[in-house]
Amino acid sequence: MLWLYRFAVGFIEAEFSGDVAEVILNICAKNGISLWNIKRKSEKIRCYITVTNFKTLPRIAKKSGIRVHILKRFGLPFFINRYKKRFGIPVGAVIFFCFLYFMSSFVWTVEVKGNKTVTEGEILTACEKTGIKEGVLKSKIDPQIAKQELLLELNRLAWAAVNIEGSIATVNVTEVKEKEEDNSVATNIKAAADGIITKIDVTSGNCVVKVGDTVAKGQLLVSGVIERENSTRFVHSSGSITAKTEREIKVSANFKRTVSQKTGKIKKRSVLSFFGIKIPLYLGSVNGSFESYTEKNDVTLLGKKLPISIQTKHFEITDENVVTISKDGILKELDSLLKAEAEKSNISVFEVKNREYEETEDGITLKVVISAQENIAEPEILLFNTGN
Repeated sequence: MLWLYRFAVGFIEAEFSGDVAEVILNICAKNGISLWNIKRKSEKIRCYITVTNFKTLPRIAKKSGIRVHILKRFGLPFFINRYKKRFGIPVGAVIFFCFLYFMSSFVWTVEVKGNKTVTEGEILTACEKTGIKEGVLKSKIDPQIAKQELLLELNRLAWAAVNIEGSIATVNVTEVKEKEEDNSVATNIKAAADGIITKIDVTSGNCVVKVGDTVAKGQLLVSGVIERENSTRFVHSSGSITAKTEREIKVSANFKRTVSQKTGKIKKRSVLSFFGIKIPLYLGSVNGSFESYTEKNDVTLLGKKLPISIQTKHFEITDENVVTISKDGILKELDSLLKAEAEKSNISVFEVKNREYEETEDGITLKVVISAQENIAEPEILLFNTGN
């Protein structure tokens, strides 16, 4: 604070000389004049003194024989005096602060908080559709209406709030939790596939099959209806029923195919985004086949994101070539396709019972019968007929 005061009133670096230069120190101390950074250089004394105190020196140091030489001047008064005839500086300052005041009426950045599974990009896209975006007037955003529109736009959000502080719009969200299994609903368990039952682990419901039974797809395995001597009760059936199943899978692959290969050439196209306005920084377009991805670099100031960014799109040039796959390569690919098809049915471990290949000029088709141990329990809600 002391330095700020000295800068505001102005101070100088002075050099005192004379027969006994130290006399000036006694004079200043006696009259309450503050000096600092005092240094002796040969027979002279250098120090700093405020402009106000310096102006009183001639009066109090009269007839002392001390000579004063000003070395440097510091502070706001000297700065203003130096540039007082340069009208561009004050005019520029006024324009600058008017510009800041005008720009403060806009939203500079939109921040998202509270999201976990819903990506920030998805939320920002939904915000743009509801009018919450960079460059929009803050007066055009009604936080209550905006949050309702955002919830309607993104049904994966359970709650949202829009807060505007300064030029930053903060969107706080809470995501919809996955619904837990409703055990209050009466259900049966039916077979999801044909098979022979090898293991039963039922925790609720009336099991109507036993180990060793052969069941067909859609057959009732566990009933949600439990009948007693004097009553009937409906329950939520739960548990797992493991069965040995067999199913046929058919996959095929061609010898010749068109593949896209990267050439190593990369072309870049940059766009300057300012308050949502995109300004191209390039000429021409990229033709041909390519793979692309976009890199965004935000401009920040003192840790805060500004409404300015440079988006660079990278184009990796590719060539379309027709390649011929060997027979061994096709066979390996068919094995991979077989595993992928089995995983679609939630089967990770299986045994191949029968394997047939059919080769043509175009490619090879593999037809197999696989055997697996899987949980075939599939819940089904009980429907009641309420008609008379």
